[in-house]
Amino acid sequence: MRSEGDHINELPDDILVNILSRLTMKEAVRTSIISSRWRYLWRGFSGCLNFDDPFTMANSKWPHLNLKSGPINVERHKFVNWVNQVLSSLEGHCTEELRICFDVFSNHDIDNWIKFALERRVRRLELDFSRVVYNLRFVGQYTFPSHLDFYSSFRHLTDLSLTTVGITGEVLEHLLCYCCPVLEVLNVAESSSLTSLKVSGPSLKLKHLKLNKLDNLKDLQLHAPNLLSFEYSGPILPFSFRNVPNLVDASFWGCFSAYIAKNLCQHSIFLVQLHTLKLDTCHLLIGDSEYRAGRYLHDIPEMCNLKHLEIIGTPKVNDLIFCIALLEAAPSLYKFSLKLVSQYDYESYESVKTIKDQPYLSFTELRSIRVVELLGFVGHTADFELVMYLIFSAKLLEKIIIDPCPTWRVGTPAELIWRETAEYQSARRRAFELAAKFPLWEFVIP
Repeated sequence: MRSEGDHINELPDDILVNILSRLTMKEAVRTSIISSRWRYLWRGFSGCLNFDDPFTMANSKWPHLNLKSGPINVERHKFVNWVNQVLSSLEGHCTEELRICFDVFSNHDIDNWIKFALERRVRRLELDFSRVVYNLRFVGQYTFPSHLDFYSSFRHLTDLSLTTVGITGEVLEHLLCYCCPVLEVLNVAESSSLTSLKVSGPSLKLKHLKLNKLDNLKDLQLHAPNLLSFEYSGPILPFSFRNVPNLVDASFWGCFSAYIAKNLCQHSIFLVQLHTLKLDTCHLLIGDSEYRAGRYLHDIPEMCNLKHLEIIGTPKVNDLIFCIALLEAAPSLYKFSLKLVSQYDYESYESVKTIKDQPYLSFTELRSIRVVELLGFVGHTADFELVMYLIFSAKLLEKIIIDPCPTWRVGTPAELIWRETAEYQSARRRAFELAAKFPLWEFVIP
């Protein structure tokens, strides 16, 4: 009786290559040891080429984790050789995705990687050259090629992500208007060369746009009728949202987020169409005086279509008051996420009014909220009062997710280390104590 492996070996090579292309690149390469026939099959791989070394990057950022990688210059050389060796070995005519994420600045090699993406009709391209050794920033950034005829083969590109890549507004606009006719996702972050950008065009297919940490950006124009989501962190810019009629998901971080939060009434037409809104209130000094706090709270327009509100902020009582004011302005809200930062660096809770004493809140019933997520929970007075306020005000509340892990650690190698600390375990115990007081509600505590 023949084994399952015998049946697989009877398949033609093109079918086997198709199967391999559904694996990760590393898994596909490992099949080369199966037999002499399989030795070179992986070279026809057309799936996702993911060149990422998160442990080495993490060790450079957090050396105390002892992840056992060499000096960064040695690791750069090894990484570049690894990418070049794999790309030169591939024989297929197309590749679904090319993702290269490491602290490298080898211009010649990166040029060749982009050329590979063009020749293989890549659909998704991500280049992330984020610095991990921050005192080397003076080295500069890799500059995306400016000879515009270089992009004639980007006709299949649907997703482009560039981090710590120097690219000018002229080059980016040319890509959008003339070279990437089916581009739907664009992400640009930490580009020192981007000072002005116009996202516009009669046939623009762009649906998702992320512009983050663009410190030199001075002018931004959006005329994108198909845009569904927009994320921005950077300088305060006087652009409007009148030319994005289908936008339903917006995220703002940093000082621009504070600007939006303080001027919500000026963007009421835009806010009313949103289904998801994410705000960073860490730069919002809403508690600096009762007059200012009252003015901001009274000026919040109704966001009648909002389904998910996410706030990144501090655990100060005055910031939590602003969160409650937003909740009261969203009558259709389904989920509220609060991600706390700066857990231990703030004034004592005894020095500020508690939530229930604030004169600017109506404490109306929250008729639609069903899920609450609280990340970075410590267990201080304001944390408890916020959860209790939501339980008593949100009559349809079904689930409360409480995670003491700080926001900035989630999804990093540092997360596992943190979950073993005494601080995390202490906050977790307080979360269970809170849950025990409300047995009728479902609490999820990692």
